[in-house]
Amino acid sequence: MVNVHLCQPDATKSCAACCGIYNYVENTRPALVRRFEYRGLLMAGVRAGTLSLDEYRSAVRHREDGKRIFKTIYSCEFAGFVDDSRQRVGCMLHPMVTGGCDLREVSFYGREICDGHFCPSYQKLAANEALCVISCIDDWYLYGSVITDIDFVKSFFRLAQNRLGEEISPEALKASPGLARILKSYFSLKLDWPFRDMAKPRFGKYYFVGEEYAVDRIDYESLRADIPPYDSIFLSLSSSFASKDELDRATATIDNLLKGFCHEYERSHREHH
Repeated sequence: MVNVHLCQPDATKSCAACCGIYNYVENTRPALVRRFEYRGLLMAGVRAGTLSLDEYRSAVRHREDGKRIFKTIYSCEFAGFVDDSRQRVGCMLHPMVTGGCDLREVSFYGREICDGHFCPSYQKLAANEALCVISCIDDWYLYGSVITDIDFVKSFFRLAQNRLGEEISPEALKASPGLARILKSYFSLKLDWPFRDMAKPRFGKYYFVGEEYAVDRIDYESLRADIPPYDSIFLSLSSSFASKDELDRATATIDNLLKGFCHEYERSHREHH
């Protein structure tokens, strides 16, 4: 189990995926920023005593589009920015945000569930994997998308470590800004992947229809292609390929990032040893 706090790892980023922020149909960065800025204004009224929490909840539900991708996952109306610099998102009812008063009992899940919940990444990610993600991402929106996608993280590390013949060290990223940039470029595919399937609601490899979800599969046979070594990465990026040419271009993108990372890792290792 990872012994670092993945939810709020440092002052530059955080994750509120378990609060359902990515489950809104409108879940782009600008859309979420608008939600959180409005909620912040309302919460300032709550703290000033001019607005009750019930009035806050009513105002949010009246103003916001609450449509969710997966109806079974609740999207909490009390998630928002938890610092003045708007670099971190989280629970605005948490005692570390309110100044000591724990208000989470009024939330959908309540204090006990929220306080005791640790997402699967705490169990599934190796310590070096989690620390590398933390060290090279300083953006709440990207960080939350990456740290919760276990397959996306582990697939890259497995492929890179097999090539290198050793475990990737978080210290290596700190010693080499170029190495950290390459890894961040891989993670940033979450933001601008050109082969993303826009035909149906997706969270990585999962797609949703009402109350049901399933794991997607890419039909490589129809593309006259074998299953590539990057299949799990393509699924995490919600990929859909219209042609063999698109698949080849996607493969080349991952190839170049992986080769570049391993080359820089070995160069940096030689330089510092």
